[in-house]
Amino acid sequence: MSLALPIKILRNNLVLQYVVNGILYGTDDHLVWKSKDKGKTWQKICQLQPAGESCFEIIKDKILRSQPVRFFKRNIGINNLVVLNSGTIIAQYDKIYRLAGKGKYAEPIYDLQKEGLASPLKNGLCYDKCTGYLYFGEYIIKRPAAVRIIRGYDDGRRWEVCYQFSAGQIRHVHGIFPDSYRKRIWVCTGDSDGESGLYYTDNDFRSLKLYGSGDQSWRMVSLLITPESLIWGTDAGQDAPGNIKNYIYKLDLKDGTRKKLCCIDKPAYYSALFADGSMCIATTFEPKIKRSIIPSADLWWSKDGTDWDLVGSFPYKFAGRKYGTKYATIFISGYGTPENSLYCTLVNVENFDFRAVKID
Repeated sequence: MSLALPIKILRNNLVLQYVVNGILYGTDDHLVWKSKDKGKTWQKICQLQPAGESCFEIIKDKILRSQPVRFFKRNIGINNLVVLNSGTIIAQYDKIYRLAGKGKYAEPIYDLQKEGLASPLKNGLCYDKCTGYLYFGEYIIKRPAAVRIIRGYDDGRRWEVCYQFSAGQIRHVHGIFPDSYRKRIWVCTGDSDGESGLYYTDNDFRSLKLYGSGDQSWRMVSLLITPESLIWGTDAGQDAPGNIKNYIYKLDLKDGTRKKLCCIDKPAYYSALFADGSMCIATTFEPKIKRSIIPSADLWWSKDGTDWDLVGSFPYKFAGRKYGTKYATIFISGYGTPENSLYCTLVNVENFDFRAVKID
């Protein structure tokens, strides 16, 4: 690291997925874990139900899920996990899986492939604690395509398409974010100037309104939502022209003014807002980016959302995984309850690859 940070390693080979009521939830491969003591000890909750019920499939699954195989393969596995108010766990991998109460397996309840749906991005499974609804938007690569937003309800038992962008309107959905202050939901899309936009709905997707679009300043993967404003880092990556840099923006929702706060250069993926009002934004190194930048994943921090400082930098080192991202990335866990510590997982970086860490 080029900058000193108080980092505590909580567990190797674990993606921290969610933090709620002081409990940490993480995953590795197809397994789900939780910690009630801030990462000191971990308890296995369940794993995803195997694809088949034949003897061959059961034996194959036991081998693949065994500790030695998981240790050497080091598969990231489960893409998204959230914990509902009821305690039900919803996980997204090839399907949507659900665990209510106790059990060995989280059971598949919605097959994305059979429904002809693309998966969401990491942190793309959204849970609105006020309504109990879950949402995700498709992350589609090919153009043009109709892109859908899917809603889950009935404690995650039932799922349906609740909105569809017309073919060519956007490339894909980057993220969906409930706003409890304004009782609305924000939707972020990408990637070209015309496809990048900030949308919102006040009526549970019976309609969707465009707030801003037209250039790379409206291209974002995550949002920081405060009582007065929205804050984001832009996401112009390796597909953007070499002269396009990334910045942190602050949108005042009272008067509609938007300020460019600072240059972060690299594309921003994930962010977190803490109980004391401070916040952070993580940037990602994409090796094929069309300009010369320092090869590292970086962490930016602000005490008030206006003044930002670079507080951590993690040099890039590709881990060689066949599946999953090849970028230097700081996966920030979803926060059911904000805390003043950052829980995250680092991948494709020196010294900390696939390690769950706590940063105070």
